[in-house]
Amino acid sequence: MAFGRSVLIIPVLFCQCILGLAEPETLVCGRVVGGVSAATDAAPYIVSLQAGSVHYCAGSILNANWVVTAAHCLTSKSQVLSSTLVAGSNDVTGTASTTQKRAITSYVVHSLYTGGIAPYDIGLVYTATAFQWTSAVKPVTLPSSGVVPTGSADLYGWGSTSTTTVPSYPTMLQVAKNIPIISESACVSALGTKGADVHSTNICTGPLSGGIGICTSDSGGPLVQTSNGETILIGIVSWGKIPCGQPNSPSVYVQISDFISWISSNQ
Repeated sequence: MAFGRSVLIIPVLFCQCILGLAEPETLVCGRVVGGVSAATDAAPYIVSLQAGSVHYCAGSILNANWVVTAAHCLTSKSQVLSSTLVAGSNDVTGTASTTQKRAITSYVVHSLYTGGIAPYDIGLVYTATAFQWTSAVKPVTLPSSGVVPTGSADLYGWGSTSTTTVPSYPTMLQVAKNIPIISESACVSALGTKGADVHSTNICTGPLSGGIGICTSDSGGPLVQTSNGETILIGIVSWGKIPCGQPNSPSVYVQISDFISWISSNQ
């Protein structure tokens, strides 16, 4: 399911990111379950997509004018073009003195994305007013094309932290550190019938013991690794199960390394 919050959003089995239409029991677009409040400026590349001052998805800054997010966050043209990108603030309300807010000028959705919990769940958002680089607002680094991530990674988001069907949204940015990347086969097996929706261009994280993972309104947000002092965006939150954080409920992301050429050609 894609995860989104009540505005219109989309895939939650997971995703229904039409501000907040999540399907029952099923899957969601996410918030970080099992995380803790992130340190100030810990993720200066993350942005909150907000409609009417309500957070519904996240994204990552690629450069001064472009943000990458999940395609399912961009299914409503009217919602997207009336939304605001909020950067530079761990507080989702954007009250920090370092906050930068930008209007969305246009956007691009991958042509192979068919909606819901489907592969190619990636999109780009353009703002004509460039972000200004500060300690609180910086671009993330993209991985090399074709590299398959292994080991562990860090997940950031403002999604629901609830492990029940009733969402609970944090005000402060959350982070779950060192969560394990699991194999495609383990991901497919754990998801049961929904495992058929996992594609070779996805990446999954555990732990399969539960307690940590994406949830509603984490959609579009970053899964990152740090290498040689650089923060590398390896995944975009796509979909997962609800209730969030249950055993055998891996989180599913778009694997960014499979879309480097697409990103380059669509900016």
